Amino acid sequence: MPEALSKADLKKLTQQIQLGERIAAENVPAFLEHKFPENTSFGKFMLKVAGWISLFFASVLVIFPEVGEKLIEILPDFFLLPERLAKALDYLWGLVGKPVKKQHLMYHLPNIIIYAFGVAGIRLLWRKIHRNNWKDQVEDAQKKLRSQVEEGTGRFDFQPGFSLLFVGDGDRIAKSLVLDNPYIGPTISSKRPDFSPLWGTLTPGEGDGGLERVLAQFNSREAGEYLLFPVVDTHLFLPGPKEYDVPPHRIEIAVRRIRELEKSKGWLKKRILIVGDREQTSRFMTTSADGLFNSEHDTVTLQTIADKYENISLVDPTDVTLKKIIDIADGRQILFRASAEGVEKYGSAFYHRLSRLGYEAKRDGYLTVGYDISDLETEHQIVATGNSDYLPVILSREIFDLLSEEHLNLGDFIFVPHLIKRELQILVEEN
Repeated sequence: MPEALSKADLKKLTQQIQLGERIAAENVPAFLEHKFPENTSFGKFMLKVAGWISLFFASVLVIFPEVGEKLIEILPDFFLLPERLAKALDYLWGLVGKPVKKQHLMYHLPNIIIYAFGVAGIRLLWRKIHRNNWKDQVEDAQKKLRSQVEEGTGRFDFQPGFSLLFVGDGDRIAKSLVLDNPYIGPTISSKRPDFSPLWGTLTPGEGDGGLERVLAQFNSREAGEYLLFPVVDTHLFLPGPKEYDVPPHRIEIAVRRIRELEKSKGWLKKRILIVGDREQTSRFMTTSADGLFNSEHDTVTLQTIADKYENISLVDPTDVTLKKIIDIADGRQILFRASAEGVEKYGSAFYHRLSRLGYEAKRDGYLTVGYDISDLETEHQIVATGNSDYLPVILSREIFDLLSEEHLNLGDFIFVPHLIKRELQILVEEN
């Protein structure tokens, strides 16, 4: 539960929201969740008194109408309201309930008693007529902020050094970072994330103006770094050529726009962390009737982007995972185990990427790494083999949680999302 805000804080935040100013990110949950008590204890007591008096009049007028008619006959003439006054009272009752549509004061007395003695009733009537009470202004600002949160247009200030997280659909690593620290920074996405109200909307087709707009929602000048996630959670390790959320050439456009915006604003070049596979490629070709024209610009990868632009760090889940495997192997020969389909898809890629890291066996013994088309096949091998030298590589949170209860011991598995998240946390803290 967020800490309750004081009256002064509520009024200040209300004013900021109504003026379109940014508000402190850490105050958003407390402001949205704040509720005013419906009534005071004194008001509740007065409502009970008013309720019993109103019940008496209702009984006279509805249950025993003959008694009510007798009372109306003996009451002085001034109890018969002028027509205009009766219509004016009916207008008020219409704001909070149903009009009485009677001219005699007797029929209006229940409502008059309720709203004369009931504190809640007076406030309700007043609010319907003229909403200028500070509590009403807070509730109006809450409504406005909720709408901004839904649309991704909220304006928030974060502590200096925060991260700007550019995410796609279902980026679990980004989600895990935000759940660990809700104020790590805003998520910037084409649709509302389900894990934080602190987000900004940016669709792929918005261009430079869209990037400038969304960064203006936050104190982006004081951000520490940008985090880009062109990964697919189900293909973090050894992804195929096209198993990405965003292709490399779109990442290069995003990086270029960031750097151009920084230059136009006079900002220092912030660090850009890209979580993706260094070997995935966007290819372009120039051809004529005689054949292809080769160019240095034909191939775009995350590696070429990191080499081309300043202050970019590439976090490759495959490399991070393989380095962990190498550390665990400790010089033993590394074997790869999967279903027949898994070996066909991943076997050669596994040893290709391992060789790029320069690993060679230097002592006796084996470490068998298990990774497959899905974690369901890996789950079978974990349960079936019971081999202490079998090291499963797992991507799915659901499978990991299921196996952790009985079959996984500390240190004899690799859960890739946790590994990448920890790597990012280290890099962010360093920055």
